[in-house]
Amino acid sequence: MLDLTRWKNKKKIPGTKKLEPRIKFIVACFVVFAFLIICKLIDFQIIKFDFYAALASDQHEVYRKLFPERGSIYVKDKGSSILAVEENLYPLAINKDYNLIYAQPKYLDKSPEEVTAALLPLLEPDESKREEFGKELLAKLSKEDDPYEPLKHKVEDNIAQKIEELKIKGIIISKETFRYYPEKNLGANILGYVGFAESENMKKGYYGIEGYFNQELAGKQGEIQSEKDITGNFISVGEKKFVRAKDGDDIVLTIDKTVQYEVCTKLNEHVKVVQADSAVAIVMNPKTGEIIAMCSYPDFDPNEYNKVNSLGDYNNRAIFEAYEPGSIFKPITMAAGLDLGKITPETTYNDEGFVKIDEFTIHNADKKAHGIKTMTQVLENSLNTGTIFAVRQMEKKDFRSYVEKFGFGKKTGIELSVESAGNISSLKTNGEIYFATASFGQGITATPIQMVQAFSAIANGGKMVKPYIVEEIRKPEGIAIKTERARPISVISSRTATLLTGMMVSVIKNGQGKKAGVPGYYMAGKSGTAQIAEPGKSGYSNKTNHSFIGFGPVKDPKFLMLIKFENPKKGTYAESTAMPLFSRLAKFLFDYYHVVPDDL
Repeated sequence: MLDLTRWKNKKKIPGTKKLEPRIKFIVACFVVFAFLIICKLIDFQIIKFDFYAALASDQHEVYRKLFPERGSIYVKDKGSSILAVEENLYPLAINKDYNLIYAQPKYLDKSPEEVTAALLPLLEPDESKREEFGKELLAKLSKEDDPYEPLKHKVEDNIAQKIEELKIKGIIISKETFRYYPEKNLGANILGYVGFAESENMKKGYYGIEGYFNQELAGKQGEIQSEKDITGNFISVGEKKFVRAKDGDDIVLTIDKTVQYEVCTKLNEHVKVVQADSAVAIVMNPKTGEIIAMCSYPDFDPNEYNKVNSLGDYNNRAIFEAYEPGSIFKPITMAAGLDLGKITPETTYNDEGFVKIDEFTIHNADKKAHGIKTMTQVLENSLNTGTIFAVRQMEKKDFRSYVEKFGFGKKTGIELSVESAGNISSLKTNGEIYFATASFGQGITATPIQMVQAFSAIANGGKMVKPYIVEEIRKPEGIAIKTERARPISVISSRTATLLTGMMVSVIKNGQGKKAGVPGYYMAGKSGTAQIAEPGKSGYSNKTNHSFIGFGPVKDPKFLMLIKFENPKKGTYAESTAMPLFSRLAKFLFDYYHVVPDDL
C-alpha cells in the first residue's frame, strides 16, 4: 500500500514561492504579446488590407490601383467590328497600353555606339529621320552616371519584343498607357484630345468631348496615406489609409459612324475641289435634335495632336466659328413675317433691283431688277430687296424677338467645348439699315449649329429642338444614364412651318437650289453666298462664305443638313460649291435610311 504521508509532510523546495509570481508574469506577458500579434494581424489582413496589399504590389499594380482608367467614347455603328464592345457601339477614344523604352546608361554592358546601332532601326523606322534621331539616342546613352533616360514612348509590342530579344543590359521596357483614337482624324473635332497639363501635373482633356466631360471621363484618383519617420519610411503604428481609384465614365455619342465617315470623307474631298480655306458639315435629326454627323475641316489626328499646322485646327468650326450666314437666313425673316400675319407666300412687291436707306444703297446679288415678285419668288431667286420688304412690314422689336426665339445670339448648349454665341447686337439699335441687312443675313453672325437648330423649327412643325450629341453616360459600376433632353420650343405655328416649307421646296424645284435636289424626293432648302467682313476694318473683303441648308423628305424629314465652305476659290456662288455636295450626301442618306421616293 502506497504511503502518502511522506509526500504530505515533505518540505517544499526553498525559493519556489518567489518563482511563482515571475512565471505568472511571464505567462501574462506571452498572452498580451500574442493578443497584440493577433490584433496586428487583424489590422494587417482585414482593416488595412488594401494599404498593405498595395505596398506589396509591384509598381505597375500600385499605379493601376491609385490612378483611374479614363472612360472611353463610343459612337453608333450598325456594322460589325473587332473593336465593337456591343453590337451597335464602336470606340472612337480608348486607352491603349504601349511600351516605354528607357536606358540606365550606368549599367550598359555595351558601348553607347553599339547600343545605338542596335536600337536605331527599331526605334526609328523612317530612314530619313534616323540620322537626327541617332544623334539624340547616342547622346542619351552616353550619360554614364544617369540612372534613367527615356529613349522612346508609345512603342508597339512587336518592336518591344525585338528589343527584348537583343538582351542588352541597361535597356529597360516598361508598360505605359496612352489615349488612343482608332479612327484617327474621323471625328477629331468632336472628340478633342488628351494632353499633359503641366500646371496641374496630370493628363487632361482639351476641346470637344474630352474637354467638356474631362472630369467625368477622368474618374477620381485614389490615395495612399501613412505617417512617415524622418527617413521617409512608413511608421508601423501610424495612421494608414488606402482608397482605390474610381474609373472614369464612358460616353456614348449620337453620332452614326457610317454617316460620319461618308459625310466627312466627301467633305474633305470636296474642299480640295472647290479650294476652300475651311469647311463644315452637320447632319441632325430635326425631330429629336440628335447629331448624326458633324465634320470640320481642317481636322487633325488626336493621336498626334501636336502635329497641326495651326492651333485653329483644334476648333470645331461647326460650333466655334460664327459667321455672317447670308441668304440662308432669309427663311428666318420670312418665318417671322408669315407668323405675324404681315405677309403670305403670295404677297407681292415691285423689285427695282435696289433699296436706298439713308446714305446706303443695297442691291440684289445679281444687280438686276426683277419687277413684281411674290415672297416665294423672293426665296427662289434670293432677292435681298424682297426680304427688306418683308422686314419693313414688321415692327423692329417683333423681328428682333423672332430672331432671339430662333436661338440666335446665345449658345445652343450642345455638350462640346468650345461653343460661340454669335452676335445679333446690331438688332438692339433702331437703325433701319441694321434690320435691312439682317433680313438677308448680313451684319449679324451665327454658328452653323445655330442655323441647324433654327431650321429644325421649320422642319419640325414649328417646334425647335435643342441639338445634342451625347446619348448616354455609362458609370463604371454598370449604370447607364440617358442624358436629359430639352423639350422642343414652339417658335412658329405649324401653319407657318408648313407654308415656309412649301416656299423652300419651290427653291429647290423652281429656283436657285435645283443643284441641291435629289430626283424622286421633295426637299426643302436655301442657299447662301455671303461676303466676309474685312478683319479689323469696316466693310467687306472680296472673299465669301458659301452655305446650303435643307431637310428631307418634307413629308417626314429624316435629316436636316448644312454644308458650308469658307472662301472657295473655285465657284462664285453656293450653287456651284455647296449644293452639289449637299445633293450627293442627301442621296446617300435617303439610301442609307431606306427612304421610299415620293410620288412625283
